[in-house]
Amino acid sequence: MSLVPDGTPLVLLNAFPVDRAQWDPLLDALPVLPGDIITFDVPGIGDMPLPEEEPSLELIADAAVLAMREVTGRDKAVWVGCSMGGYIAMAVAERHPEAVAGIGLLGTRSTADTDEAREARLALAERVDGAEGHPDARGAAEGLVGTRDDARDALVAAVAANIARHGGDGIAWGQRAMAARPDRTAVLEALDVPAFVAVGEHDAIAGVDAARTMAEALGVEAEVLAGVGHLSAWEAPERVAALVAGLVDRADAG
Repeated sequence: MSLVPDGTPLVLLNAFPVDRAQWDPLLDALPVLPGDIITFDVPGIGDMPLPEEEPSLELIADAAVLAMREVTGRDKAVWVGCSMGGYIAMAVAERHPEAVAGIGLLGTRSTADTDEAREARLALAERVDGAEGHPDARGAAEGLVGTRDDARDALVAAVAANIARHGGDGIAWGQRAMAARPDRTAVLEALDVPAFVAVGEHDAIAGVDAARTMAEALGVEAEVLAGVGHLSAWEAPERVAALVAGLVDRADAG
């Protein structure tokens, strides 16, 4: 039996503004997979420095594909993204469709921001430029966590602590990158790979309607995860692990 991963790699793409530690509960819940698993931070978050280039999801997508190929020696991977990570996964699908063996979208949307949402992102970016960090990490965490049982307080505290680790310049970079993204629903319609779309029942940021739009484009059914919010892989790791493992199995079978 070979101990060298020889299956399709899995790339996990972070929500914003948390770092790759968001995937730790999911990684603990996943069964042993046949391929490499890659997580990495986006510019200005966690261990990733800010680039000199203008904020761009496309920049992240290109770098992610290059890194995946260099690390694994494989041409394609399964891409699973939560929130901003979903935007990046869709940018990968648009720019490097040959690199996509499967796609999983969690708490994200394929449409561009409304004018109001874009203006709010840019206003926050201006506010945090040069600041030590997010102006209200606890408030941001409250909006991300949908769990309403006794686990809520601990989850909110953990998410808030993660958000508080990241500097204002990184938060501003990410907001500007997301504000500039186009509608990529047609990109999903053009994909012919295994896929899943899931959203937390209490996700007030992405929402069930956005999930159903993406699911229809991909030809799958949207999974609504009861009792959780925007960070579904953090809040319900076992349920998301089942979706991810099934997606990897289907990609390997293809």
